Amino acid sequence: MKTAVDLIEAKKRGETASREELRAFFGGYMEGKVADYQMSAWLMAVCLKGLEPSETLALTECIIESGTSRPKENFGKPVVDKHSTGGVGDKPTIVLLPLLASMGALVPTLAGRGLGHTGGTVDKLEAIPGLRQMFSWEEGQKLLGENGAAFMTQSDEVARLDKRLYALRDVTGTVDSVGLITSSILGKKLSESLDGLVLDVKYGSGAFMRTYEDAEKLALSLFQVATSFGVRTEVILTDMNEPLGEWAGNGVEVMEAVKMLRGEKTEERFYNVTMSLAEAMCRLAFPHDGRDLKAELEHKIKSGEAYERFLKIISAQGASAETVAKLDEILAPAEHRLVLKSGESGYLKEIDTFALGKLLISLGAGRRVLTDPIDHKPGLRFVKRIGERVEKGEPIMEIYSSRPLGAEDVPGIFVLGNDPPDLGEYIRPLKPQAANFKE
Repeated sequence: MKTAVDLIEAKKRGETASREELRAFFGGYMEGKVADYQMSAWLMAVCLKGLEPSETLALTECIIESGTSRPKENFGKPVVDKHSTGGVGDKPTIVLLPLLASMGALVPTLAGRGLGHTGGTVDKLEAIPGLRQMFSWEEGQKLLGENGAAFMTQSDEVARLDKRLYALRDVTGTVDSVGLITSSILGKKLSESLDGLVLDVKYGSGAFMRTYEDAEKLALSLFQVATSFGVRTEVILTDMNEPLGEWAGNGVEVMEAVKMLRGEKTEERFYNVTMSLAEAMCRLAFPHDGRDLKAELEHKIKSGEAYERFLKIISAQGASAETVAKLDEILAPAEHRLVLKSGESGYLKEIDTFALGKLLISLGAGRRVLTDPIDHKPGLRFVKRIGERVEKGEPIMEIYSSRPLGAEDVPGIFVLGNDPPDLGEYIRPLKPQAANFKE
């Protein structure tokens, strides 16, 4: 059997390791026989040379097997989930769990915290006082049986290998590998014992994958590995060249999701992306039963059933009756408001969505380092969208901060032009046969 050094040297040459070699390598790492510096060297070689599909599959297997998986008791219902690669204002998960649960599915989501410039569902939901999100699989199973869904974060019992690998990747500049990203995402999601999985892969200035081509490569990798494990899978690629929704932040995004669940008017892109993901999840949960899924989903929102399910879920997870009654007040934005106005007239052509994410971090709504506390009150409200006409002196964005701000504190984010930009599709289903899987 090859040693750790042999595998590092082989990957430097671009060679492919066997399933047995990788299982021994990662098993040795978890047992302390392979050092962190050796694993870091292998991760860097992977970033330079890539992983073959068979290696990505083997790594995903090792991550799943390194922890425990959700018990397979499904209470006679299909088990589905969704994962997003993240972006600014990306809040559909908060709507999708109660909505799919009201349709008769089980949704055992393992959500994450913010990563880099992107917000995390766990951080956002912590704006609700008392809400508990860390559960064992046994506790989560009880919540699923009672409510059909649970907002959960990864515990120490799940995907233990991934937690160790990601800690190394974060500090060694080895995050940006399609194979490593694929195995990290699916190692956690496939621990949920799913029947169906929908993957929302973002591309654009506010996403980790800046180009559509790179996002498509990741999307295909995710699709092929997930289906190799026998999980029905759909992948949708969505545009993150501008924020998703009217608001970005923590509490303000939860409030926007709550308003959608109540059937109130919602920003068009947020509504359409969320409903596209919901339909895809329903297709996987309820295949070939002839239901008008779109109409049923819309009815669940308009009738208030999805919102009532949301309240039931958060109450079961620790939100008090008083908190539930005062959600609007609790989730209101910070007190200091700065209106950013346009210095010229024209059409809004571009938004530096990455810079918006960094602005939120500077306001305290995200982390510079892991130990930073999160302020749940700051937020950004987007008054104008790409393609809209803006007159000189008109508001483009409102900034809500826990401290006073001046316009000089805000970086250049918006680009105007004389002509309206060409607006392409912002929701694109993956066509697996159209892309090359090799990293």
